[in-house]
Formats: sequence, structure tokens, C-alpha cells
Amino acid sequence: MKRSKAWSVLDGAFVFIFFAALCLVAVLTVIRPKTEYSFFENRNLAAFPTLSGDSVLDGTYFKDLDTYIQDHAAGRERCLKADMLINLYVLHRPVINDRIVVSDNVLLPFLDYAAVDSDSINAGAEAVSENLLLHSEQVREYGGELYYVAVPCQYVCYEDSYPWYLNNRSEYTEASSSALFAKLDEEGVKYVDMRNVFAESGPLPEYSSSVDNHFGIEGAYKTYRAVMDRIKEDGGPADLILGDADYELEYLPNKYLGSRGRQLFGLWDGDEKLAVIRPKEDVPFERFDNGKETAASWVYYLPQGNSEALYSLYMGGDVAMTEIRTGRGDLPDVLIYGDSFTNAVECVAWYSFDTTLTVDFRYYKDKTLSELIEERKPDLVICIRDYEALLAPFDNGQ
Repeated sequence: MKRSKAWSVLDGAFVFIFFAALCLVAVLTVIRPKTEYSFFENRNLAAFPTLSGDSVLDGTYFKDLDTYIQDHAAGRERCLKADMLINLYVLHRPVINDRIVVSDNVLLPFLDYAAVDSDSINAGAEAVSENLLLHSEQVREYGGELYYVAVPCQYVCYEDSYPWYLNNRSEYTEASSSALFAKLDEEGVKYVDMRNVFAESGPLPEYSSSVDNHFGIEGAYKTYRAVMDRIKEDGGPADLILGDADYELEYLPNKYLGSRGRQLFGLWDGDEKLAVIRPKEDVPFERFDNGKETAASWVYYLPQGNSEALYSLYMGGDVAMTEIRTGRGDLPDVLIYGDSFTNAVECVAWYSFDTTLTVDFRYYKDKTLSELIEERKPDLVICIRDYEALLAPFDNGQ
């Protein structure tokens, strides 16, 4: 059956519009200003590939060029936002992009299904505890002490918020923490389990975030106090403790975007706010990031105007090495190491020490922990690890 002339015209018009749109996108992609970083995806966008004979022959040039075009295509972010909006509020998907679980007014990480391997867990617990014992003995040789601090990450605090058909990792959480703490007890390494401390004070979600893997300043302060109280109980140098009556808690009016809200392009409607702790007694300090003195007059990096607050509010985000000097020689020195979970704790811990040195071994590679301990000989060494990383033997797992 022959198609009518009208249909042929429509087909031609559709093809013309389609190719015109492609050409327009291509032209706009070429002429519009390029950005190197995607704020919502929190990653660097692909750089334009270098042309060479080898890269053409092995196909990597064209593969990298395709990635570059995808990252920098005109209208890309608008399309991603539209897709996210449909997934969130039209299709109501429980899992967005295989990464974010939307459940009970909280954004959680999607956790792959995996069998709990007791042998692997026990081996990991033994390796981590041996490293901690090694460093603990090194610190004790000159009269100091090491404390290991385990803090529950978001999926541990919101374990019951996962739908029944998704993995909440509860079995692994119990197995890994029990195995590690048993080994630390056996080796005589001092530790503080913040999951138990939080649970004694109230529901775990109160000390976590609904949009981010980290706790805010409330959970950080609770962690700081638990560690300082334990040090004091052990007869250690914890003379100056920032008590409940010694500071003011100030909530910021800005919406807290958080890492998971950020991945959803800020389209998820949450009302969580971040807070800062301001000691009533002002203590001047000098701050050095990666060996260079900073102009920061405080430990918080406040959002500008009405922009969203990020976890980088605390200490400005992840820094390989930060040193805060208060010039109070009668107080002890501390070395704190760990990943981004230390950031909020640093904002209150520095107040109790003369010098506070914090190191994130994901980025700091100049010296090992043993070398820093030998060089600095801090009175206290505090390792802060979240439950997801308890048995990770690399970077801050040493």
C-alpha cells in the first residue's frame, strides 16, 4: 500500500528536524565554554584526548573522544536532571541509577548482594589488629597511647530503613565488627565503639545524616567526648574537655545537599540542616594545610549566601595533612588519622590540644604512619574508621 504524499512530507520533515537537532547540539557542544568539573556528579569531566599514531591504531583515541563528547555534550546536565526528575517523582523508583536507595525520607547507598565469608572476615580482622598493635606499641614506648575509634556509617545507622528486598549488610556489619573488636581485646589495643555509645543515647539515625554517609557536628561532638572521656578514665592527658556548657550550637539556614542529594542533582526534597559548634572561649590558632599556612580564621568553610551546604563545611573537606597550633605548651599533642569521617571531629578536637595533626593517608604519601609517630611523638594517636572500612588494610587501614 502506497503512503500518501502528506505522510512522505511528514517523514521528510521529521528526518530534517532530527538531523538539524543533532547538528545544533554538535555546534553548541563545540562553541560553548567548557567546564572541567561536574558539581553534582562530584567528578572531573573527561579531557580532550591527545592524538597519536598508537592511540589511533589501538582504538583508545576514539574511545576517549567518545567519552569526552558524552561528558561535554550541550544540554547534558539538563537531560540528566530531567531523567532524575522522572525517576524520582514519576516512576518513583526505589533505587536510582543503581546507586541511591530512596526510602523512608532518607537517601541510602545501594549495597551489592554478597555472601558473608567468615574466613575472609577473620583474616581481615587479624591483619588490621596486627597493624594497630604495632603502632600502639610504638606509641607506648615513649609514654603515649593509641585509640582506635569505630564510627557507624549511614547504612549501619539506617539499617532498618532498607526495603526488605534490598541488602542492608546487617550480617556483615555484625560479623566484621565482632571479629575486629575481639582481636583488639585479645591484643590489648584500646578502642571505642561509637555504635554502642550512640545506641545508649538514642536511636542511631539521630547521629547520622539522611543525605550523606557522614555524621554532622552532633555525632562528631559525641565521638569527641566519648574518646576524651575514655582517655580521662585511663588516666591519660585529657585535662581540657569542651563540655556541654562550653560551646554554642548554631544551625545554618542553608539546605544540606549531602553527597547523595548531590548525586540526585539537588532534586530530592530534604530539610536537613548542618550545624557548627563555637566554643565560648576564643582560642587563637595557626593552621597549616599540607605544610603551608592558610588564611583560615576558623575551622568551618561556610556556604556563600543561600547556596546549599556541603559536608566540606567541616575543615574545608578532605586535606592530606592539616596541622593546628594553639601555642598552649601545657596541653598534649595529638595525631588523628582516618578518612573524611575525621573532618567534623577535627572541628572540635583541636580545642583540647596544643598541636593537632590530622592525616588522610588516601592522599598523604610522603611518610608512613610509623615515620610520623617516630618524628612527632604525639601524646595521643587516634584512628577514626567507619564501619564500612573496618577491615580495609590499605590507606588509613595501614
